[in-house]
Amino acid sequence: MRKLAIAAFSFSTAIFAANYIFSRDSALYAVLVCALLGAAVLSTRLKSLRGALIALFAASFGFAVFALHYDLTVEKAHAISGEKRELSFVLTESPRDYGSYRSVQARLDEKDLPRLKCILYDYDGNLLGLSGGDRICVMVKPSAADLRYGEHTDRYNARNIYLTATIKGEAEITGRRASIASAAFAAADRLAGLSDRVFEGDVAAFVKALMLGDKRDVYDNDALYVSLSRAGLMHVVAVSGMHVSFLVAFLQFMFGRGKRSALLCIVLVWAFVALSGFSPSALRAAFMQTMLLLAPVLERENDPLTSLSAALAFLLLCNPFAAANISLQLSFAAMLGVVLLAERMQELLMKPVGDGRFSEILRVPVGLVSCSLSVMVFTLPITAAYFGYVAALSPLTNLLTLWAVPLCFIGAFAACAFSWVPFLGKLLSFTVSLLVRYCLAVCRVISSIGFSAVYLDGWASAVWIVLFYLSIAAVFLFNCKGLSRILIPLATAIVTLAVSHAAIALYYASAAATFTAIDVGQGQCICVMSGKRAVLIDCGSTSYAEYEAGDCAAAYLKSRGIDTVDALVFTHLHEDHANGFERLCNLMSVKKVVIPEDVDKDERLLWEILSCAIAHGTELERASGGEVEFCGRICLSLFSADAHGDQNERCMPVIASVGSYDMIVTGDAPSSREEALIGQKDLSGIEALVVGHHGSKSSSCEEYLRAVSGGTAIISVGKNNYGLPSPEVLERLSAFGYTVFRTDLDGNVEIRVNG
Repeated sequence: MRKLAIAAFSFSTAIFAANYIFSRDSALYAVLVCALLGAAVLSTRLKSLRGALIALFAASFGFAVFALHYDLTVEKAHAISGEKRELSFVLTESPRDYGSYRSVQARLDEKDLPRLKCILYDYDGNLLGLSGGDRICVMVKPSAADLRYGEHTDRYNARNIYLTATIKGEAEITGRRASIASAAFAAADRLAGLSDRVFEGDVAAFVKALMLGDKRDVYDNDALYVSLSRAGLMHVVAVSGMHVSFLVAFLQFMFGRGKRSALLCIVLVWAFVALSGFSPSALRAAFMQTMLLLAPVLERENDPLTSLSAALAFLLLCNPFAAANISLQLSFAAMLGVVLLAERMQELLMKPVGDGRFSEILRVPVGLVSCSLSVMVFTLPITAAYFGYVAALSPLTNLLTLWAVPLCFIGAFAACAFSWVPFLGKLLSFTVSLLVRYCLAVCRVISSIGFSAVYLDGWASAVWIVLFYLSIAAVFLFNCKGLSRILIPLATAIVTLAVSHAAIALYYASAAATFTAIDVGQGQCICVMSGKRAVLIDCGSTSYAEYEAGDCAAAYLKSRGIDTVDALVFTHLHEDHANGFERLCNLMSVKKVVIPEDVDKDERLLWEILSCAIAHGTELERASGGEVEFCGRICLSLFSADAHGDQNERCMPVIASVGSYDMIVTGDAPSSREEALIGQKDLSGIEALVVGHHGSKSSSCEEYLRAVSGGTAIISVGKNNYGLPSPEVLERLSAFGYTVFRTDLDGNVEIRVNG
């Protein structure tokens, strides 16, 4: 079994290296190098080098698999990308409605083309009435999924998707080709619909995610999503090894632990994985459980580490690009912690208690805490890197809720199955609802604690993680005994976290002011801080941006020791300037929100902002222009919006000032509004200019740039299809002597003002 572990681990390491270090061409050189080194080791005929021999040939195979898979998928996708044509697809699921558009996963079904997986987007209702298994012929313009706005991305390839396309005409159904995947998706949709009828509100959203991994309703309910994330319980609604373990434990309780029971468990586990959409974490768990269940059947001893490495190798063999999938990374990192550390950690924590009745009572809660801490050891750097925060109180959340989760999981399936039995169905749904509401209440309470989610930024996050792992290494290097093996790394993590967080907060509080364009992708969020006071001008990003503006703003402020936004001013209510308000309010306190008075009454974002402000007790002010807002030393001068034209033309310009330093923000105001502003205000003393409309040529006219004559220009922009920032604007800024900074190239753009 250990030989299999060595081979699987080496193969997987090569795949990860090919994804993150090597290119396709250099991977071929790596194949040759590893093979030659393996041949050299083989020629020695030394049994002691057998492990190295296995590792080298497995790594060579891994690099070869990556290069071959690249040629068969990515290269083929690029070959058919960009040409508008009529193509046939087989839908592998039913279309999903996202309000303004629908999308569906499909597989290309043409004789002369590779059967690549694709996501089809529909903005005109052409997918209405279709379902998984339908074969359609439709006009599309396919694009290679590894390129987004001209830059490489592994977001789609990691999910085994190689093409994206927008439907350009009516979809013609030409037949049906049912498959296991389409049948599983159809069954999952029916079960999701049934759960919506059996349960209500937050409970239904949680239950669907728990049973099927369908998190759409959780994401739509922002308050629910934030509380689950900050409390550290989001892993419960991502179908993983825990769910498979619950299922196997229940089945073995019902049918015993014999060989027939093991085979039945294997069949039902894989049926559940199909029902949950074949997620990487569920596949990993099913593979490991299969090996665990087969071990006694085949009269072999199961080795968890071998099973884990073999499961990872299997998934990467099917799709080498899955190495970039965050779900896969977190799943395997969590399981590695459980396999290597959980049992030892539980023994160390139970040792001072000794034997007896009291120790038996404590064993379950101590086991939950040990499991949570062991999971965090390897998942911590991944969550910090991807999400910018760590759910510090997740062990407490797990301790309080995980006893109820398996009851919710099994009970939800039972409630749906017996929903046709009047009394029994209602009793089961009522019981499950109580348990779910308890779990959600725990999450709401824990997420409301200030340090439940610890935010770190940049170098501080890296230093903290490095020191944490150095402390773990020191514990083993110096052969520490007993509880010190746990207490030393834990104390190091807490102390270094507190010190680094305090140092960063002190650094920013010591400045007279900090003006920042926060990188929110294709959108805008300008932050002004002075002492412990903070204001934001705009907070939004486009729906296709890689970031959520509210998340970005909250992470930026919290990592700098600020928990309250004194005022949030919107220049106008377009998505890329205002859709982050709800997330921001769910993450931190916002005292006041200011919107232009002349806003369309039927503007969707207006009503979302109004309802959110009421729910969170945020003061709402409508400004007509001429107002001056003070937040400590921060002064905001608001200018009247144009009463005519579209929403962009009715932007409300803002000048933010601290002392003698001024920054002007005009939102998406066009050149005509800039020219009018020149007549309203002497702009010559302004030091920093946030370039209008993300660098669009419709803004930043010569008269305006000349009037401001500032030294610094900031463009808040992300990946986009609009050609922003435009070359004309960049040329004008250069001609007037501006030093230009861009969030797409420079990340967060900070201007520190001292004195």
